Amino acid sequence: MSDPDPATAPLTARGSGSGLTHSIVTYYNAAELDYRLVWHLGSQMAMHFGYWDSSTKTLAAALQRENQILAEWARIGRSDCVLDAGCGVGGSAIYLGRKIGCRVLGITLSESQVRTAKRNAARAKVSDLVDFELRDFVATGLPAASFDVVWAVESVCHAEKKMDFLREAHRILRSGGRLIIADGFAIKNELSGDEAALMRSWLEGWAVPSIDTVEQFRSDIRAAGFQVAREQDATDNVLPSSRRLFRLAHLRFLDYLLYALRLRSKAAHGNVIAARNQYLAVRQGLCGYHIFLGIKP
Repeated sequence: MSDPDPATAPLTARGSGSGLTHSIVTYYNAAELDYRLVWHLGSQMAMHFGYWDSSTKTLAAALQRENQILAEWARIGRSDCVLDAGCGVGGSAIYLGRKIGCRVLGITLSESQVRTAKRNAARAKVSDLVDFELRDFVATGLPAASFDVVWAVESVCHAEKKMDFLREAHRILRSGGRLIIADGFAIKNELSGDEAALMRSWLEGWAVPSIDTVEQFRSDIRAAGFQVAREQDATDNVLPSSRRLFRLAHLRFLDYLLYALRLRSKAAHGNVIAARNQYLAVRQGLCGYHIFLGIKP
């Protein structure tokens, strides 16, 4: 991994004054307790849906399986340098460092996540391979052509303009570099009033400004200069996790009481609303989950 140019040192964060960036950081900071209580954040360090198939029987296994699937798709090897764009508390980056032995730089807009991820890496004894910094993935300030893989799991959805992320990923990847993305995407271009309200409720609850359709995002990947080497509709593979969130949201009656008493923040409350409504949107065929592998020629 190339060392960053001192002139483009880690941001404080670039674009951090925007309302969107504030919403993203506020959401993840507020929702961390929920992730710890119901999503094995302490042990799995994962903030993604996971990937369910015949080999997975538990949520913990599904969370690790998604890392394994994406690493295989991107053909990540020991000699690769990987940028984890939107690294959360470091779970995927630590998995790659521990299982494969590659070097990984994880970046996030949240100072709290940087601190937690560094502690997690030290606990996993991979600090020599894995590091974390406060940076914006649409304007990283990192040298051009300095990474072999850009890894983005359920993070690109937070970009106001997805093309900004794709262009930055293309810039920092070497020739032959791989872009691996797993995220939620819209299915319908036109929505009724009720459908639009449902989509908006879960997107806003998770600090997501919008999601593209699969067709639009595929077109944008190509327009950014990538070849689409492989893709998969993985909606069925995340459905057990989506359903689990829905059920947990219905059991979290205490959240509504605490929010009414002003003992729980609006962002934390919105997380529960979004957890419920994302599943309803999937079941109504409004959105799904897709994996893309792009190659920089």
